Amino acid sequence: MTRNDEFAEALRTGPFCRALSMAAQARGLSLRQLHYRLQARGASVSAMTLSHWQSGRSVPEREESLRAVEILEEVLAVQAGSLRRLVGSRRPRGRGVPSALPLQRRHRAWGHPAFLPPLLEEFRDSLTNPVRKIELHETFHVRPDRYTGRLVVRELIEARQDRTNTMIFAARSKPGVPPPLVAEGSGCRPGTVLTLEEEGFSLTELVLDKTLRRGERLAIGFVQEYPRPIVAENHHRRIAEAVGRYHAEVVFSPAAVPVACRTWRIRTPENRTTGWVTVRPDDGHTIRVSRRNAAPGTHGLHWTWE
Repeated sequence: MTRNDEFAEALRTGPFCRALSMAAQARGLSLRQLHYRLQARGASVSAMTLSHWQSGRSVPEREESLRAVEILEEVLAVQAGSLRRLVGSRRPRGRGVPSALPLQRRHRAWGHPAFLPPLLEEFRDSLTNPVRKIELHETFHVRPDRYTGRLVVRELIEARQDRTNTMIFAARSKPGVPPPLVAEGSGCRPGTVLTLEEEGFSLTELVLDKTLRRGERLAIGFVQEYPRPIVAENHHRRIAEAVGRYHAEVVFSPAAVPVACRTWRIRTPENRTTGWVTVRPDDGHTIRVSRRNAAPGTHGLHWTWE
């Protein structure tokens, strides 16, 4: 699918944040430029608000904001009504109304793929009140033949509401390649699994061994295996909501040690790649990355074999 095709699909199916972001990129306009052009047409919308609209943190709801969306359609040269339609009706407010923000965060963390919203809706109950991740520790093993091995994950989670007994885990390989699947667990077990093999993507419901009260914490662990291993060239973690402590290890076989390794991070909502730092495997052929208060975005390691 070409970039133009993706843009056209975003205008058809949304979400609003993705369509707005792609429209701005297509026109080569920054947030500040959009702000100035709206201001020149009598619409007072700050660059920060526009950033929140693009990232999915908020959506335009007030009358003046909806009018600004109509002006944005003119500024961005898209069909009249195409962005306004994606905003939808005013969202319900008040106690007892589940927030859609966690679903939007998960969608944003994976780069707003069009296939993801229907899958997320299948797990809405678990995602609208997700657990908070206090610690996330993962170890990715690379086989001697340079292919993907197993991924071992350990987490300390905290319930945000009473009667919490599930959480959701997403994984991806490459399009057309089966994604890694949860093979075993400690403190949890795999429940419902939704897989899109053509996208190499899966969502797994992890059923906790105990039902948690609000504020209660639980240490869990699980192992992922690749049904069809592929050449390992990087490892990254997409974080939808800040994690108190994130620690990643990539363990290479002594027979397959890369010649160069670098860390990197993609920040959201800016979608900028930063943090390129050269790192070296230690004497145990292991690369380690630790971050406190790991912010939303993609935290990764990339290496080269030759």
